[in-house]
Amino acid sequence: MTAAHIGAFSVFLCSYIHLAVSSKLVSTSKTQQRQLPETQKGFRAKPGNGWCVSANGSESTARRFLEVGCWNAQNVCENDPLCVAFACQSTAGVSVLYTGTDCVSHCQAVHWVTNPDLITQASNGQNAAWASSSCYVQTALSSTSAATIAGSTSLQVTDGSIFRVGDGIRVFTELKTVTQVSGGRLVVATPFAGSYRVGTKVLKTAANRHITIALKGHAAACPDNAAGVNVATGCSCNAGYAGSIASADTFP
Repeated sequence: MTAAHIGAFSVFLCSYIHLAVSSKLVSTSKTQQRQLPETQKGFRAKPGNGWCVSANGSESTARRFLEVGCWNAQNVCENDPLCVAFACQSTAGVSVLYTGTDCVSHCQAVHWVTNPDLITQASNGQNAAWASSSCYVQTALSSTSAATIAGSTSLQVTDGSIFRVGDGIRVFTELKTVTQVSGGRLVVATPFAGSYRVGTKVLKTAANRHITIALKGHAAACPDNAAGVNVATGCSCNAGYAGSIASADTFP
């Protein structure tokens, strides 16, 4: 859970989505490239098979490793504001997330974290375990079209169409909330601490949420910090917590 600060109060979010999927979808062949559900970050698979690499075939960038499959890797990356890409094996529950959060390898190299466009393809380096794996990269981003100075509460982007009021955005490591969108101009709730030159990436971040995947007809228990028997019969956030708990047949 994360604390969202509203005025002088801290309200904890219990956002939760129970995703019901059919057994047919779950049993899809493990060897084919997976078409993962849509997300706010708009992950798309890069050409090739394996882990993510740049144009020169290098992967020397900040990353962490998880023993989870593709859907769970996407869920973790979606909810991590510093995560811009992930790669997952199709035959085993092993994934790599390209992020500065809980980093374990090449943590000082954050060029992908600030500009995921540098990730161009997937490569497995003739490693058989990664031969049918895929690299998924965030596409919901734009670039500044004018310099942004410290203390400013707005910025100009080349494409403002992907942003909406209430969206979270990240510029370098600064996290902001969009309060107004007017063409390519984004107004944010609090001033920027840093100055940014033209071409700096502005990345969309996802709302705080936790997604559980289960077969249709299987009742999912209410999440932590919520009361109720299961999602099907209804759950409500405990006192001091706020958010939504819902069941869906398609990925939100």
